[in-house]
Amino acid sequence: MKLLSFSKKNFLIFIFTIFHILISKNIAQAEIIELRNEEKTFGDWKVYCEIDDMMSSAHCKIASRFYDNSSVISLQPTNHFANEFFIIIPKIKIDTFAKIRVDKNDLILSQNASQKEFGLVPISAQQKNTLYSQMKNGEYLFLRFNVNNSEKEITVKLNLKDFIKALEYYSS
Repeated sequence: MKLLSFSKKNFLIFIFTIFHILISKNIAQAEIIELRNEEKTFGDWKVYCEIDDMMSSAHCKIASRFYDNSSVISLQPTNHFANEFFIIIPKIKIDTFAKIRVDKNDLILSQNASQKEFGLVPISAQQKNTLYSQMKNGEYLFLRFNVNNSEKEITVKLNLKDFIKALEYYSS
């Protein structure tokens, strides 16, 4: 009788061990995911997206670097568009303004740059909307501004054909 119970005990231990090995190899492992960052280049312009797979959503912006690779124009076309359009020129001379023009349209003059804005070029919501509208149909965007430690104005020319391609990608 003892022999039989010993055999049953060993048999059950053997079955349990095999069962445990098989189960542990087939356990589904949860995948930890984070937000994905994607970047797509269109000439002077890039589309930067932060993608949330769980929510099936993406938060994107269109941007271009210029002057000394530290200045940027960035926009995110949304319902609250004026809050999502920035021109930042860290080296802009304080108490000077930027001149902005798309092709042969009227010149847009920013307000004077101030120390507290850290290079953010102050333009009104109306100017942002006008500028965006012109950019969607233009060929070139021009920016002219003064920088610290120089009397010479800097003029930048950005290709808007590339911007339009980036905007089409953004919209899709």
